[in-house]
Amino acid sequence: MGLKMEQYGMVLSEVESGPGGKRTLELLFGPQHPTSGHIRFFVELDGDIIVDIRPDPGFVHRTMEKLGETRHFMMNIPLFERLSLPDAINVTWAYSMAVERMLGYDVSERAEYLRTLFGEMSRISVHLYDLALHAIMIGSSTGFMYGFGLRDLLVNLWAIATGARTTPTWVLPGGVRRAPPKAFYERLAGFLDFLDRKMDEFYRLVVKNPVGYYRLKDVGYLSKSDAAAYLATGPGARGSGVDWDARRDMPYGVYKQLEWEVRVHDEGDSLARTLVRIEEVREAARIIRQLFKAMPMDGPLVGHNAAHKIPPKEREMLNELVRMSGYYVTTTNLAEGTGVTEGGRGRYFFQVFGAGTERLFRVRISTPSWQNLRAFMKATIGARLMDLPAIYGSFGFFPPEADR
Repeated sequence: MGLKMEQYGMVLSEVESGPGGKRTLELLFGPQHPTSGHIRFFVELDGDIIVDIRPDPGFVHRTMEKLGETRHFMMNIPLFERLSLPDAINVTWAYSMAVERMLGYDVSERAEYLRTLFGEMSRISVHLYDLALHAIMIGSSTGFMYGFGLRDLLVNLWAIATGARTTPTWVLPGGVRRAPPKAFYERLAGFLDFLDRKMDEFYRLVVKNPVGYYRLKDVGYLSKSDAAAYLATGPGARGSGVDWDARRDMPYGVYKQLEWEVRVHDEGDSLARTLVRIEEVREAARIIRQLFKAMPMDGPLVGHNAAHKIPPKEREMLNELVRMSGYYVTTTNLAEGTGVTEGGRGRYFFQVFGAGTERLFRVRISTPSWQNLRAFMKATIGARLMDLPAIYGSFGFFPPEADR
């Protein structure tokens, strides 16, 4: 029929390198592959061993940075949370911190507690999302349904508190937009107890399962030195023994007032990265339970400087709801601001420059999926082609976040 191998993304090449030379096959993996996400990899194979891999990102590039410079700085909050909808709170928290430092805004005590609580819920959300997708990548449809079933309960709690399941648009410069109702706290306590039991079941069904265990154990090894050299972040780094977490090492929120641990494994394989995620879900539940006991249930939702911009009549509602009218008459300063948070996949970094107008002159974003890409490539070299989805899923790579 006249079809050629190149049309299927397969190119056979022979290279003279020493006695006998080398014969390899270049294979296109993605973007249509079910486990590649919206990214393509050029994989060079010697038999079924990966000898080189080159990513081809950009299939979902949405010009987030440039769009952030063309609209009012408040309109960027619903825009930027779409970088990673499962981790929307930690993304918009980093952006809001950058804007706060540019504008000189303080944050109310109650808002700091609420941000920390919702940031940990966001961490649970993204871990359940990634663990579910990782499970289906290694052949466990049960793990896929467990992860998304649990996450569905969590996003329903988000809807109670913010009015939206996946696009809360809840964090804003100086504080948060709305106070959660009483029903939110009542249901959240029950959800955490249910989550603890179900995560034990997930571990037994997916990770301790012989098939799942041997799809992950000693697969995709990344040494501690390589993780540091390639600037891995999040579970991608902590699974290789790099003991770094922005919540502890660049403190924000109220994390310094709580008792919790940074979960680290030294093995450096896909199993270690998966275990870090599971343990961080349990640690997040532990943090939220502490916040229940210490959180002020009354007080303004934004700091003094932000409240000062809001019309006097609307300040009466600041314990329950924040109207946006005061923000939309606010202009940026001729200053710079940065914000860093530890998301479920790793560090989010925002840098903003004010221009003296309602728009930002420059927005710079660094996301964990983009930062982990080089470490993922290093971990893949020497693995078998069948292990590529297992390694890919262990890093929780999210192409829309990487492409920005």
